[in-house]
This record gives sequence, structure tokens and C-alpha cells, in this order.
Amino acid sequence: MRIWNLNAVNKRLKLRQRSSTCSSITNARKPWALLVLCWVSLVPAHASATTIPAVIGQTALGAKPPQIAGQQCGVFSAVTLWLPEQQQSQPLAMLSSWRQHPLSAFINCFSVATYNPEHLNCKTVGTRRRAQCVLPEQHHAANRSVLFVADKLGIASSQNHSIVLPTNATLSLFAHEIAHWLGFVDEYAMSAELAENYCAGRYAHPSLNVVTTASTTLDRDALIDLWVQLPWRFAVPDWRALGQPLDANEQRWRLGSKDEDVGLYSIATCQQTDRYAWRPVNTMTPMQYYDIGQWPELYLELIARPR
Repeated sequence: MRIWNLNAVNKRLKLRQRSSTCSSITNARKPWALLVLCWVSLVPAHASATTIPAVIGQTALGAKPPQIAGQQCGVFSAVTLWLPEQQQSQPLAMLSSWRQHPLSAFINCFSVATYNPEHLNCKTVGTRRRAQCVLPEQHHAANRSVLFVADKLGIASSQNHSIVLPTNATLSLFAHEIAHWLGFVDEYAMSAELAENYCAGRYAHPSLNVVTTASTTLDRDALIDLWVQLPWRFAVPDWRALGQPLDANEQRWRLGSKDEDVGLYSIATCQQTDRYAWRPVNTMTPMQYYDIGQWPELYLELIARPR
């Protein structure tokens, strides 16, 4: 049995040393080793796992995350980060600044495991060639895990309990995929096979930032019903802010807000279908272009609100 010490990890990655230490256990009979990283300032001592430590000089990205009463690990318990045995430094260095990202308020406890790439089984699916990779001996299969893959075929992908990323993934790409777990949908044009189900309302996960309609015009009552059902309804005080009247009696409305901080704005998510997609803000977001560093305060509030 070999013991890993966080001090050695910090030294290798040139991380700031803190007072907390912890260890990992390697089981030589398995193709993986478990490494738990601790960060005392963010997670109570009784938490089951802890956050990745911070890089010196890293500044916070985007808006200040809201505080959640009683929060420990966030929305989920510990997420397992799977790293190839010989290529751990790059993803660990990237993740070392996660605690300063706005989304870390909602997912902030990780355990880190290594695997032998020879045991990895990967394929690509769909027209966009999304990567799907599995480990035959992956433990805690029911828990959420992020698999970092070297020389990965296909693009990054997110499913209900797993994310596949390249070992050279940026923090922004990591956050974009994590955001899917938190209830956010892509705001760029989905591939036809994904859009067919999502845009028709056939999905098993929450959709906090996107709603869809069958038309760009609605009658008064249908518009009010849409307003009532919006995930961001709390931020839109008047249903009339969601569109423009098409007649003097305001019985028909064209969807789309004008000059509203929060309203209804057209996006390309469903352009491969005959339906229309809308988001609450009239600005580009990390769910449209993942490398945008600013997360709208509204999006952080949408995660924090009870569902």
C-alpha cells in the first residue's frame, strides 16, 4: 500500500500550501487508485470529500455565487474525477482553481481516481461524434463521475451521471459540462437527434435556462400560461414583457422581449426542428459559447432556488 500526501501534490503543481492534509490509497490489485483532495476552508470536517485546492493568484470568474444555507458539498455528494495514470498533472492543474468558479458553490466535493487506459472502452455517437467512454471496473457506478481521456475521439459529452472530457480540457469547458448536471441546456443549435427529443419536451432532466414553443406567436391566454410556467418567472413581474402585441386588443402576441433585463429571447437550440427555443437573457452565455467567463447572476439564482 502506498500513501499519497497532498503536500507532494501541491508541490508538483506549484500550489499554495494550506494547513489541511489528506491522503489517498492505492490498491495494486485494481487498475485504479483513489486520491482524495482536501480543502478545509470550503468543506466542513465531516464532509465525505473535499474541494480541489486553489492556484496562487487565480481570480474569481463571473458573478459572485449566491450563498446556500447549510451547504456542504453542494447539489451532489462527491463527484469522482477519473484520470489516466500517467497524465494527471494537466487536469489537476486546471481543476485547482475550481473553488473560485461561480459553479463551485453548487458542486464542490470531489474524489480523484486513476485508471489504466488499457481498460478504457470509448466510442463516438451521433452526428457530432460525442465521446462516450466507460471503465469495466468503474466503482460507484450510480454516482456522478467525470472521466478525463487522453487522445479522446469525438467532442466532450455529458450524460445524467457521467461526463467525458479530454485531459487538456479548460476550466470553462469543465464548467459548461457540469452545468448540464445543474439543469442547463445548450443554447447553440443541438444536433438533430438530440433536438428531436429535447425540443418536443421529452427529457428526463430539468431545463432551467431554455423553454420551447411550437410557434413564435401566441394568444393572450397562452402567453400568460407560458409566463406562469417559466423557470425564471420570479424575475419577470409582468407577462407583457415576453412579447409584442399584434393587435389593438392585445389578443395576439409575437414572442420576444425588447430591452428587458430578463425576458424571452430567441436562441438556436431547436433550429433543427419545427419548434422554437428561448432563454431569459439577451446576452451570450457559457451555455452558448463555453469559453465565455461570465455566468449571468440569474443563472446562478436559478440553480439556488428550490425546485
